[in-house]
Amino acid sequence: MYGYVSVNTSELKVREFDEYNARYCGLCHCLKKGYGRAGQLSIQHDMTFLIYLLQGLYEPEENSFTGRCIAHPVKKRTFTVSEVSTYAADMNILLAWYKLLDDWEDDKSKKARVMMAALKKGAKRVLEKYPKKAEAVEAAFHKLSALEKDGSDQLDAVSGCFGEVMAEICDFRDDEWSDELRRVGFFLGKYIYIMDAYEDMESDKKTGSYNCLVNVYDGFEKKEDAEMFVYSLLNMVMAECAKAFEMLPIVRNAEVLRNIIYAGVWGKWSELHPEECQEDAEAPRPQ
Repeated sequence: MYGYVSVNTSELKVREFDEYNARYCGLCHCLKKGYGRAGQLSIQHDMTFLIYLLQGLYEPEENSFTGRCIAHPVKKRTFTVSEVSTYAADMNILLAWYKLLDDWEDDKSKKARVMMAALKKGAKRVLEKYPKKAEAVEAAFHKLSALEKDGSDQLDAVSGCFGEVMAEICDFRDDEWSDELRRVGFFLGKYIYIMDAYEDMESDKKTGSYNCLVNVYDGFEKKEDAEMFVYSLLNMVMAECAKAFEMLPIVRNAEVLRNIIYAGVWGKWSELHPEECQEDAEAPRPQ
């Protein structure tokens, strides 16, 4: 379900690309330090966006250092970390835990069971550290699971459950910016869920697994019309995410965040969608 929130690398400056990689590596470092190799294996690009979002808004002090890692043993890498990196690593584990739990309960996935065993101790620490967030995320996943088991055709309600998850994740300090951060997270979460359903639709049809878009496609005579409906829906969702983002007083790294929100999130769509729809696969910027 994760991994759709990344940068459009072709539009980044060299310096911006290097800084993005350094923060991603910093997240990986925090996951290893706090949760071992299993934590590293759960890393998600979506959490690098969270780092950029919260770093840009709150501007906590960052520290950078160089070193090697198992993925890049030859050439030294730059690692950039802050308190936001640690928070993002914790939220990475929180999301991974409940997603694995959901996969196990729904499909009895052996892979999920193995990863759950590896993350169990670390996940327990996160649940104890953030009890309110854990409760909210667990409730949203349970609500989502119930809707999926019922075969719900309520696209807004189903995607909204994961929107609630991401809203909770983005609300870092429960302060005056909580409303805007939650709206960014909510609509980003809806986008992630729908985009994941779009990517998995054909395989889900073959296996008989639940997919919120199957009924949508069945309601159109032409596949092209269904494709444009989903494309328009994703555009509307990301436009709402962008509006909420533009309400935040973010200056530092704002262009990288805009790169992600307006272009980067469309990477998978551009990869999967017919070529005629790729040229304008960016959410419109609010005026």
